[in-house]
Parts: sequence; C-alpha cells; structure tokens
Amino acid sequence: MRECAPDIPAGVRVGAVNAPLAREFGIDKGAEHTALEQLTRSFASVEVAHAMAYSGHQFGTFSPVLGDGRAHLMGELTCSDGRVVDVHLKGSGRTPFSRPGSDGKAPLSAMYREYLVSEGLRALGIPASRALAILETGERIRRRAPEPEPAGILVRTAASHVRVGTFQFARIAGDQGAIEPETRERLVRFALERHYPGWDEGPGDSPAPALALLRGVASRQARLVAQWMGVGFVHGVLNTDNVSVAGESIDFGPCAFLDRYESAACFSSIDTGGRYAYGQQAAITQWNIARFADSLLDLIDPDPERAVEEASAVLSEFAEEYRAAFTRVFARKLGIGGDPGTEVEQFVARMLEALEREEGDFTLLFRALTEGRELEGEFAAGGAWRAELEEFRARAGTDPEHAEALMREANPIYIPRNHHVEQALREVERGETARFERLLEAIREPFTRREGFDDLESPPPNARYFTSFCGT
Repeated sequence: MRECAPDIPAGVRVGAVNAPLAREFGIDKGAEHTALEQLTRSFASVEVAHAMAYSGHQFGTFSPVLGDGRAHLMGELTCSDGRVVDVHLKGSGRTPFSRPGSDGKAPLSAMYREYLVSEGLRALGIPASRALAILETGERIRRRAPEPEPAGILVRTAASHVRVGTFQFARIAGDQGAIEPETRERLVRFALERHYPGWDEGPGDSPAPALALLRGVASRQARLVAQWMGVGFVHGVLNTDNVSVAGESIDFGPCAFLDRYESAACFSSIDTGGRYAYGQQAAITQWNIARFADSLLDLIDPDPERAVEEASAVLSEFAEEYRAAFTRVFARKLGIGGDPGTEVEQFVARMLEALEREEGDFTLLFRALTEGRELEGEFAAGGAWRAELEEFRARAGTDPEHAEALMREANPIYIPRNHHVEQALREVERGETARFERLLEAIREPFTRREGFDDLESPPPNARYFTSFCGT
C-alpha cells in the first residue's frame, strides 16, 4: 500500500444512498442520507488513506505494477451481524499508482452502472461488492463522449479488496527483496482468517496455508462463475487484478447481461478478441487461478515439483467443481432437483445449443418455461426435449410443485437489461434519476412480477450490437 489522500471537491453532494445497505451498518431508516453526508465530510477531511498495490495479467499480458490508480481504501466498517467490510472510494483522484495522463476521476454514469449491477447481482443471490453511496462532485471530465461528462465517486464496500494481482505483486516484491520474506506469509494468513475461517480445523493434518488459500479461492470462483452463467452475466474484464480472493464479483465496469443467448457474446469495447466472452468465463477464470498458483508455489511446498503437483490438482478440482456447479444451476432453472449427473449436464448443453440456434432470449425463455407459457420452435410443447425433461425430474423425485418452486427461485423476471440501464444512465447524466430508481426497484426483487413494470421484461430490437464501456 501507499499513503495518499482522496481528492473530494468542496461542493460534493450525495447523489444516491443504498438505504438497505446503510441499515446493515446500523443507520436508522430515514437517516441514511444525513449519515452519508456526514461520512462524506469525514472522507473529505482525511489526510491519509491508502492506495493498494497489485500486478495483473491484462488481456494475457503481464503488468508488474498496477495498483489503485483512481481509488482509495478508507478503512473498515462492521455490519450489525458482525461482518467486517472494506470501505473504498472509486473515482476519488490520483494516487501513486495512477497511469500517466490519468486524472483519477470516474464518470458519474459508470458509478451508477456499478451500483445498479452490483445490487442486481446481490438480489439474484450472487456475491458482489456493493455501493453504499454515489457522490456527485460537480466536476466534468472527458472520456469517450465528444463533450465532457459529469464525474462521480462510488463509495463501495467489499469483503476485502485483496485480489489475485495482490499476490502476484507480493511475489515480485519478495523476489526482488522489496518486502520481508514473512510479509507474503502474513498476507496469506490475513486472507485465510478474513475469508476462510476454520480452514485448518478439518480432520487430519492441516494443509499448507498457501495451498488452503489456493483451494478456497478456486472453489469460490468456480461457483461464482457458474452463478454468472445462470443469469447470463458477462463480467467483461476478467484480468487477474479483477479477481477477488474473497470470491465476490468486483470491478465489473464494462459488464453486461445477455439478451439473446449467444455463447460468444462479448460486449466490452476493449475486448476486441472476445477473450472474456460469456462462454469463455470459466476457462479464463481457471487460467487466472493458475496465475494465482504461480504466485504461491514456493509457499505451497519448498520442493518445486511437489508444489506444481499440488497446484495442478487444485486446477483439476476447479474444472470439476465448475462443471458440477454449472449443472446444478441450470438443473434448478429447469426444475430438476437433487444432485444432477452427466446426463443432465449433456441435456443442458443440447438445450443451450438449441436456444442459440433459435436466437432466443435467455431470460424470457426460462421464465416462460417457469410459468408454463407456450413456447415455439424446438421448445414447443410436445417436443422430445419436454419428455426428456420430465424423465429427469421423475428420476430426481421432483414433483411438479417442487419443480415450479425451484424454477421460480432460479429464473428472474427482471435483470438489468442493457438498453434499460443505458437509458437510465443517460438521464442520470442530466440530473434525472426517476428511471434509475424505477429500474433499481425492479431488480431488487427480480423474481416477483410487478404491476406497471412490463416494459422492463422486454429485450431490445438490436441486442446483438450493444457495446459497454469501462469508464476509464
């Protein structure tokens, strides 16, 4: 870490407050805005905060020194249930890690996007960092638009902001003698105690701490990506510096959700080769975990061959755990209970291939199936696939009522559809938040149909051509 102070202009105002999250910190209902105004004033007076150092493989190319170039770690907060979370400012000015020419600021629209999507993921049951508030600075910055656009600061909470890239940086610093040898071991212990308590309490001999951490992170990331796939979420920039060791979704600036199902869907303007496309997310996450293993090998075992053998076993476990988690996610979406096996996995694969051939909407198809509405094409009632599905349900002992309950809990009605998000963000830039608040209200209860929200279910006519931007 490097000490530095956030740059918060005197005229900053609180533009949005996450009231449900504020109450988790013991802030009374109705007092959220006042409390966040007080917190903002305290942030503005801080003389010393911290920017975190990390390395990263960005689109496969290793950058040894990255770090928080527009973010400041302010400290920790304790939730009412005892959880401790980091409080982080994003878009709060330059740091010692800022890239040449950077102003350290962030577009207001990008901060509102992260707030909206993170709350959407949370409501879908997917671990994610969360926005506590958005601060409107009154500044205007130049990004992709011809004219300057409003700037904002995201007040973000997360289980921690320690990343795979944090350990990559620590390995380089250790090899160069820039940090004490025991520093890396302390970092491993911190991550275990913070995110994996009880890691050494199982039967038999405890594994090496570094191996336990590698296995824990691999397992959580496997399940996280499977959950993303189940709702059609595309992170957009899965560099190693954007992979949290806590297993949360984090740093998803150019993210987007599928409308039409397409395994090669890629929306990010900077991902010109499709490295982080929807269907590539599991493979690239496994690759990122391999880079995590590289940074830990000497701590896993002093014998290089044994260390590689142990790490390779974890990577194999990742592949198996991901396949199992993916199959469970989609089995629930199809109303199949129990522990689905290989045949269900193959059935899911065939169904998704059919959905892609028909260019069907991902969310609408599964919700129509949930609600028993008439389907067309390969999914029409009476087709062979329907008989096969009923057979899988019968084998699993899933009666019709249980099948419907599973599906209603797994298949959302509302997601942050890209065209609705973009419309809301354009209005936010003009100071209008009604559309944003309405969309936020819908996605916070994604499985409950709301009167007057029919328009938020519909896909756009040109989903194929949507492009997302990261805001840097």
